[in-house]
Amino acid sequence: MKRVQRLLNKLNGTGAHNSLAVRLWSIIVTIFVLLALTFLIAIVAVTLNARKEYSARDAETLINGLTATINGNIENYKDISRLVMINEDVMKYMRADTVDAGLKNDAIYGIMDILLACDSVDSVFLFRNDGEYMSTGKGLYNIDTETMELNLWKDEIYDKRGGAIVRMNGNYAVFRQNGDQIITIARAVYDIYTQKRTGILLMNISTLMLRTAIGDVENAYVCVVSEKGTFLAGDRELAECYTREYSSDHIVHRKNGDGKHHMVSGYRPEGLPIIIMCRVTPTRSNVPIVILLVLLLLAAAFVMSVIMIASFIARDINKPILQLTEAMEDTKRSGWLKKIDVKMPDNEIGQLADSYNSMNDYLQVVLNRLIDKEKMVQRVEMRVLQEQIKPHFLYNSLGTISYMACEAGADKVYSALETLGSFYRNFLSKGDREIPLKREIQIIRDYLSIQKLRYGENINDEYDIDESVLEIVIPKLILQPLVENSIYHGIRVKGEPGLIKISAKREGSSLVVRVYDTGVGMSEEQIKNILEGENGEENEEEEALSGFGLKGTIRRIRYYCKDDDAIRIISEEGEYTEIILKLNIKNEE
Repeated sequence: MKRVQRLLNKLNGTGAHNSLAVRLWSIIVTIFVLLALTFLIAIVAVTLNARKEYSARDAETLINGLTATINGNIENYKDISRLVMINEDVMKYMRADTVDAGLKNDAIYGIMDILLACDSVDSVFLFRNDGEYMSTGKGLYNIDTETMELNLWKDEIYDKRGGAIVRMNGNYAVFRQNGDQIITIARAVYDIYTQKRTGILLMNISTLMLRTAIGDVENAYVCVVSEKGTFLAGDRELAECYTREYSSDHIVHRKNGDGKHHMVSGYRPEGLPIIIMCRVTPTRSNVPIVILLVLLLLAAAFVMSVIMIASFIARDINKPILQLTEAMEDTKRSGWLKKIDVKMPDNEIGQLADSYNSMNDYLQVVLNRLIDKEKMVQRVEMRVLQEQIKPHFLYNSLGTISYMACEAGADKVYSALETLGSFYRNFLSKGDREIPLKREIQIIRDYLSIQKLRYGENINDEYDIDESVLEIVIPKLILQPLVENSIYHGIRVKGEPGLIKISAKREGSSLVVRVYDTGVGMSEEQIKNILEGENGEENEEEEALSGFGLKGTIRRIRYYCKDDDAIRIISEEGEYTEIILKLNIKNEE
């Protein structure tokens, strides 16, 4: 961590708050924190899950044991009820046509003899077919005769044909007046001699049997409730967790919503009207030590992996990148492009440094070319300026001579001198490098007017200029050299009258100007030579400095538009030549 702090202090000193190193160590610290949290969460989750599984298993063992005990007790009481049913005194009472006190007392004593060793039997009821009944046991009872008269109540007992059914509170027809719950074993009574049904026997068992069965269960809370959730025995507080989910033929485990997230298990034994519930308290032996050791080993492996990855990134990636960045910053502070001289590893970062040096070399070449071109353009513009300065005296002289020609009545001479003066006036253009298209067209008109004085009707000119483009600004004197080339290398060489046509219109964001002549035309090789400059840069520069040649004009147009496709030439030998300029519209002032 000290190393990290030193690195952060160094980066903060250089203002690299968002550097790769800061983010790298931030990610590493974040990974450590997430790993620690994940490990703790995994330990808690595994521990809780293991405790849940252990608790569920212990609960199932406990519930199954209690179920076996209770079922065993119930089976014993069923056997006792069978003994009561076949007792001679009981049979006499049940088969007698009329009942007197003697028969009833004999039946009671006979039942008491059988129940002497059965502490949990609360009472026994015998109901004859004629409605007479007798009971034995302690306490007072309420009998719901209306329920007992229901066919459903009787049929459920009769359907067993002497077999026993176990229900709560006499199948909800016999109740203790003090509210104590009882478990009833009900049978239909048959005469063993005649096999006639003589009545119904109800043996009521107190909850003492359940309390005895529960006993002292270690590390667990156990309770037994009725099928309706009424508390019978065990932990009364646990009985409050009862839900209908526990009335299932398999053991159900669910969390208790008491805020402690205890797991309560419950189950209804088959054939019994009770539900056994328990909550097992987990012990230290429930914690899976082996699993925790495995998690610790995995955590250690992850930590070592993160340390190794962080060390690799810091040594082989972050450090070279910082060195490369510092070298680039030194180059930036020097104010000029230069190669970086830092030892880089032989990998992608080293390739990045080599690419940077190669880019510097290429930029040096490009800058040198641009500087050379700018110097040449400046020399050309200086020569143009010199050429513009020279005609000032000529322009002033032409004004004086034209005035003298007008005084002498030489109208043609005066007109020629006026045209020549207009040509030089627009030609000079107050030294402007860019002029509106309409002034460039006027220069062409004046130039062709002067040429017509020499060639007469051999030169004809036409103009198709869209009025919306007249104010668009273009470089000065880019059309006059093209027209001059049409005369001297096209029409004059052909030796017959020719036409020069100038057209201009807007196409999107571009101004398209066409210079068409009916001269001798050009071959594909000539066009290629002119556009690609096969004569070499030195000859082109000499041509540009010596006048306004075609190649010099092409160079100016391409430089102005920053596009080699700004000029195209279409020609057919012996027929025509058309030069098409596509200029960017910069302003229309």
